[in-house]
Amino acid sequence: MAPAEASLTLLEHYARRLPLTEGRLPSLSADQIAKLRHLWHLLLSEFDTAATLPVLFSLAHAPATDAAAGELDTDLTALSFEPLVSLGSKPDKDNSPTPPRTTTATSATTVQATSTRDPPDSGSGGWFSWASGSRSSSATPVADTGTSAPASISDSAETVRLRRETVQEYIYRTNPATLAAPLVPPSFTPLFDQPALTRSFCAAFWQAATQMRDPDSWVLRFLRARKWDVDQALDMIRKTLAWRVGQAIDEVAYFGESKLHHHTMDTGLAFACTTDRLGCPVYVVRVRANVAHNRSILAIKRFLCWQLETSQLLAADSDGRVTILFDLSDVTRENIDLGLVRMLITLLSNYFPETLGIMILYVNSWFFWGLWTVIAPFIDPVVKSKIVMVRSTREIAPYIDLDQLPLELGGQKPFSYNYIQPTSEENACMADTAARQAAERDYVSAIVDYENDTRQWLAQPAGIYSVRCAARDKLRQAVVDLDPFVRSRTLHHRLGQLKPDYTVAL
Repeated sequence: MAPAEASLTLLEHYARRLPLTEGRLPSLSADQIAKLRHLWHLLLSEFDTAATLPVLFSLAHAPATDAAAGELDTDLTALSFEPLVSLGSKPDKDNSPTPPRTTTATSATTVQATSTRDPPDSGSGGWFSWASGSRSSSATPVADTGTSAPASISDSAETVRLRRETVQEYIYRTNPATLAAPLVPPSFTPLFDQPALTRSFCAAFWQAATQMRDPDSWVLRFLRARKWDVDQALDMIRKTLAWRVGQAIDEVAYFGESKLHHHTMDTGLAFACTTDRLGCPVYVVRVRANVAHNRSILAIKRFLCWQLETSQLLAADSDGRVTILFDLSDVTRENIDLGLVRMLITLLSNYFPETLGIMILYVNSWFFWGLWTVIAPFIDPVVKSKIVMVRSTREIAPYIDLDQLPLELGGQKPFSYNYIQPTSEENACMADTAARQAAERDYVSAIVDYENDTRQWLAQPAGIYSVRCAARDKLRQAVVDLDPFVRSRTLHHRLGQLKPDYTVAL
């Protein structure tokens, strides 16, 4: 990055349509290249020495139950919820948060305030009743448990079905003629001839790193996230790969929407529909579509993992970064699930580093201001620095051009979410074992070439591209050719947002 650009604020980058280049290819400093080389040295050594990683929640071989996977406790994904753990704790009676009497104006780039108006008197009913408009003097502060409530034994069969029914189950139920044709072939086979319930560190690394157009880009994410501390970056990669294997992310991609919660997909809780001024894909999260008792905690966790994993296909041109726009209009108390919020932030912080470009909170509801006073102190400072609070379409415009903003958000783009259900025909090639094996052989060959060229690059003081350029391009094409056999087609494919050659058209 040029010295004049180094001091630019995030808003100035958006105003100038100037993508972030610091610490990214091809704008690395000599010191950053040296740290990248050091980390590759350590990774190649790890390939030979690391222990195998266990698959904890397989979709194909040992399907997770809600209870085992976090319906009653909060540890499906082995996530550490610090520093957000206190969000799931009941506050002390004498320390219940109350809204401030006065506030400061919201910063253009960083959330520093909650409101520009004085809130109602907080002496009656605490923050939750104030935020929801209830002023009963008998009301008391309400603490969220951090998890979606498990189904009650008094729930009707229809309610239980709504909470748990997958896309595949919905299609079977509503169209019995499809029973003979599952959306995805049920026999999942891991890449690299790996066992069903373990993966090697090396296999897990390459499957994750080759989603990016250049494996260097994936590795650099961890260096930036750990402020270029090589040892800490390696430790973060270890933890990320252990988590990915534990949660069977390769199976999540393989089965795709077929095993996702139908109601969540059908109502459009989150979807990609446009790009921001820096070219990052924009995911709109319609908070009003989230009703915790309409789905299980396992369903929403699997949905978030799938969305984040799939986002990397759409973000190939933005170095893996996406913008998340939370539409908080018309939200009510039943739409707010702190477990979902902290889960998303933890996934972004710990296992998808440098994926979040900015997070836009589009707020026109008094309800959210009370909630924000509780959430804000516990958000990681790095994540918090990327949060932008807006209250009108005009305030969104510096980040997303109005002709790219959907009509439902006050923009001009005629996009309306409509869930197009998957079909078995779109995934027919996944059953072609011979074609998959041929594509996988090419993929493995490309990895071997890239790894050998990386060793050669590390053995000599060469430029970052001088040795590995051809191997990188060969690997990218092998990934594109293999993908239809190991990842079921997505809504993005059906909408034409993701082309067969993996170019993106949002």
